[in-house]
Amino acid sequence: MTARTAHVITASTRAANGVYPDRGGPIVVAELSALGFTVGEPTVVADGPDVEQVLRDAVAAGYDVVITTGGTGLNPTDTTPEATRAVIDAEVPGIAEALRAAGRASVPTAALSRGIAGRAGATLVVNLPGSPGGVRDGMAVLAPLLSHAVEQLHGTSDHPAHDHSTSGDPCDMSPGIGPISHGSRAVGHAHDRPDGVVGDVLRATVTDEAVSVAEHEELVSRAAAGAVVGFGGAVRDHDHGRTVTLLEYTAHPDAAAVLAEVAADAAQRPGVLAVAVTHRLGELKIGDVALACAVSAAHRAEAFAACGYLVDEVKRRIPVWKRQVFDDGTDEWVNCA
Repeated sequence: MTARTAHVITASTRAANGVYPDRGGPIVVAELSALGFTVGEPTVVADGPDVEQVLRDAVAAGYDVVITTGGTGLNPTDTTPEATRAVIDAEVPGIAEALRAAGRASVPTAALSRGIAGRAGATLVVNLPGSPGGVRDGMAVLAPLLSHAVEQLHGTSDHPAHDHSTSGDPCDMSPGIGPISHGSRAVGHAHDRPDGVVGDVLRATVTDEAVSVAEHEELVSRAAAGAVVGFGGAVRDHDHGRTVTLLEYTAHPDAAAVLAEVAADAAQRPGVLAVAVTHRLGELKIGDVALACAVSAAHRAEAFAACGYLVDEVKRRIPVWKRQVFDDGTDEWVNCA
């Protein structure tokens, strides 16, 4: 099969105006690269009529897959689905349904997404939400589908025979494809990985001791690793314009178990060899590391994507709260997400 190409479009007025960086687009680029697609930097455009034009340009350029992020909600300026309908020849409703179902497993408001998917000539166009978590959930659904979809669009799929009593058609959006729900978390499957191998979880702990990113990086290092990506979440001295003097982290008794689940999910990401993560509790000074983690993988795109997923999911799922103490003596409790 010839090289597959993809393009990413971020619909966000604030990102287009430089108010904050594009957060969803780079995640999609990393995920598509890990799946073997040739993909460049995202096109960032303001919500509204410009979305339709950049979609038309991408289809005219002949990309195999075009993925948008943002503009799928209920805000009056969220018009990405309308722009997409104006460009595509036919919808592929099963993909949009699977994306919403996967999101609802952990975030009930995912049901409000109006994103669609469809074909425009030989190009597959898919709308994803704008939040990093929603983007990651969506790419987990798309990962096992995109290659087969591209083959069908180009008329190269062989449609191998299946025993429908056990597995169903490869295009069937049944619970056996993509993430499934287990409690309130999305759980991947080892067979979703191209290599069929699950990485090792070497550490997933909560502690009141100081933590080191370098130690986590050394722990996950492997001879087979083409990249080791580490992350340290440090205590900063400000929040929403107020000066912070220290933080205190408190965890639910289930925090360690949830952290282990998140690490296990990250270990099933494409190409991941090993994962290590620690969340610190207690009082932390400015500059102290509260979250240390590292991921090793065969390729850098896979390592970056998995580490980003790990950090976002820890923040989203772990039952940890922090007390922020300000320079005026006041304090407040907030969820770590």
